[in-house]
Amino acid sequence: MTKSMARSLPRLVALILLGAVLALAIGEIVARAVSKNAPPASEEQRTDLPPGLPEITTIKELTRPSNEGIYRGAYYRSNSVGFRGREFTTFPAEGVTRIAIIGDSFTMGDGVAEEDAYPWLLEHSLNQRGQGKFEVLNFGLSGINVHQAVERGKRLAERFHVDLLIYGLTVNDIEGPHYRKTANADGYLEQRVRFARFANSPSYLLRVLWPQIAALDELRQPRPGTYLHELMVNYFDNPDAWRDFTAGLDDLAAAGQELDRPPIVFIHTLLVYLNWLHPLQPIYSKVDLAARSRGFAVVHSLPEHFGHQPERLWVSLLDAHPNPAGHRILAAALEKGLDDLGVLGPAAEADGYSSR
Repeated sequence: MTKSMARSLPRLVALILLGAVLALAIGEIVARAVSKNAPPASEEQRTDLPPGLPEITTIKELTRPSNEGIYRGAYYRSNSVGFRGREFTTFPAEGVTRIAIIGDSFTMGDGVAEEDAYPWLLEHSLNQRGQGKFEVLNFGLSGINVHQAVERGKRLAERFHVDLLIYGLTVNDIEGPHYRKTANADGYLEQRVRFARFANSPSYLLRVLWPQIAALDELRQPRPGTYLHELMVNYFDNPDAWRDFTAGLDDLAAAGQELDRPPIVFIHTLLVYLNWLHPLQPIYSKVDLAARSRGFAVVHSLPEHFGHQPERLWVSLLDAHPNPAGHRILAAALEKGLDDLGVLGPAAEADGYSSR
């Protein structure tokens, strides 16, 4: 090594170290800017529950006409027909566009108040725009799969003369007689601990980067025993379960033909790994392709979730259903998707939707 090189080496090392420090500092600033953290679940939950109401513990109680009680920590009421919410007339009033959303617990709003669930939020937002009057009927019911959701939706949509039928699809809607359960408590805890390793780190850069690394690992090879692995097995390695699921989509297509109104599939996001490497994207893509091949328009909620910390969108640390903040994201994603599809404005009538 020459003397000049020896003299310049410390300067070179200092420049490299300075560049690394600057890169980390810039990365930390960017991570703080892109991080989207909703208030903790405990701050989102309502505490003004009516006193003296019974606990609701069964689907039969959820569908009992004109029932009310406390379900999973939130006030719940059913109307005289047995779905969540207020009373609706058989026919909508003149000039009202009536939307019905079918689905499972994500749609119904497990663990949140009626006015915090995304169907209600969608109705409120649409009516605030001053571009017409809208009613959104929440046909969601906890614990049902694709076949049950479609059957329930078809029956109620015909009765209430809806203009637009939306299927809020959750990935566990594939559960049925051929579904294989492989997840276990150990796999769940291992996954949770690994994902949350730097969740409370003072470095936002670590908070942002680590979930990306963990998601890439899950995307590459989901670990046996985890729920992600169970879902991948059933969607990609269980042809009987997939065949049964797509038969449900066929039922939805037939229901749309009978109603003379093409339904829309709205894909809920499972609240884990909310970044560009979200490991359930292969499932969403497979569902998207199956839905579009049957003539459905599809709306994805995943892009609206990017950058959020999953646990802050949960009802509680033991319940990964969306809390009020999570439902606000779903409502915004669905409204944006409906706008993009042109089913709420002047183009709606040309596509087979009409406001009376």
